Amino acid sequence: MLKTKTLGQLAFVTGVALASQALIAADRKIVILQALTGGAAFVGVPASEGMRFAAEELNARNFLPDGDKIVVEVADSASARPQAMAAITRYAADPNVLFILGPTTAPEAIPSAGVANDAKIGMKAMSNAVAVINAGPWSFISAQPPSITMPQLGDYVLEKVKPRTCATIRFSDNEAYVDLERLFVEYTEKKGLRFVDRSGVKQADTDFSAIATRIVAAKPDCVMLFTLGPSGANLAIQLKQAGLPPSTRLIGQTGLSSPQLVQIGGAAVEGLVFNSDWTPGGNTPAARAFAAAYKAKTGKDADNWAALGYSYMQVVAHAVRAASPNPTREKIRDALTRTKDVPVVVGTGRYSYENRIPVYGSVFLQVKDGKFVPAP
Repeated sequence: MLKTKTLGQLAFVTGVALASQALIAADRKIVILQALTGGAAFVGVPASEGMRFAAEELNARNFLPDGDKIVVEVADSASARPQAMAAITRYAADPNVLFILGPTTAPEAIPSAGVANDAKIGMKAMSNAVAVINAGPWSFISAQPPSITMPQLGDYVLEKVKPRTCATIRFSDNEAYVDLERLFVEYTEKKGLRFVDRSGVKQADTDFSAIATRIVAAKPDCVMLFTLGPSGANLAIQLKQAGLPPSTRLIGQTGLSSPQLVQIGGAAVEGLVFNSDWTPGGNTPAARAFAAAYKAKTGKDADNWAALGYSYMQVVAHAVRAASPNPTREKIRDALTRTKDVPVVVGTGRYSYENRIPVYGSVFLQVKDGKFVPAP
């Protein structure tokens, strides 16, 4: 009789323990708000896929304590400011949403940052526009800002290309690209580079013939493209059609890190050099493992945006874990601010925030035979 009672007591205690574990384990909801349609979809779609892939891997590893799982909901900002702002308002009203990964571009992210700060919900935009940070403590940028990357790119251009004169073309309706071009010019002018033309274009523009003709007539040693991949490809084509000689080097920045650059640009972008976050196939053991696993899962090669999305989810997940047990929006925000050396697959492999500015290093790539390869 005593033995039977003891076994019953054990069963009862075990049941209580299991029930307690079930009560402790919780879903930690993160919204992936990216441009799945519209002009920035070629960034938002692979970025969202990388984010989801990272969440699945982290859950499989039981990354969060107490049996907690990362639950994601994917939403489309449609590359549009009003839709991004409305989505943040909607998700901020849901107490189960702990954080928002997005939006994608600066035109979406800058006004959305004001909404997120008013609602007191953390958001981590794909953008590198510092105006996102200036909106308040709840908004973060993910990509390294121009103050970090443009001196790196400037030194590379001056040391490897050795131009005397250069022309620039920038998106005039995207603050991030305005800042990139301005800081590059400021940095390299001090070191002796002379700019013979500085042109602005809009993201929706497709006819660059007048600008191309003017730049070719100025005979620069290099042309800097501060645009996204599709626009950069069209600019390269029209510059070549206007008579840009092979001796004039085409150089760009991370925004060109898209398969669409070579798909659209073809022979016109051969030899183009740009700084990037991601080396195709990976440049570290962790990055190579990610590239292989992503290809096995999706059937696609990981591009720059997929690798960034994967890395950014890792960073947010580390903040959720640091805010545990019982993570709140405020605790996650504070933990994210303290991010230090989180392993990622982009840059040099470690991600930190320094005064809320992301730092993770850069690589340099070149278009060769229609592929992105490490630059000289």
